Amino acid sequence: MDPAEAAAKDEFFEQVSRVSEEMIQAYGRDFAMGVLLLAARYIAQTRPAEAAPVPQIITQP
Repeated sequence: MDPAEAAAKDEFFEQVSRVSEEMIQAYGRDFAMGVLLLAARYIAQTRPAEAAPVPQIITQP
């Protein structure tokens, strides 16, 4: 991994850390963990745009 990519990924980790701390302070650890788990589940279950099926129009005869 090149240094620019590593730095960009590190910034995302820092952002997630900051948001996590804010959620913990505002609503507690259980809330923060729940949000992060739901986000992980959403990422795991969402198909990439290129894999999405092509919409079809179905008409009745």
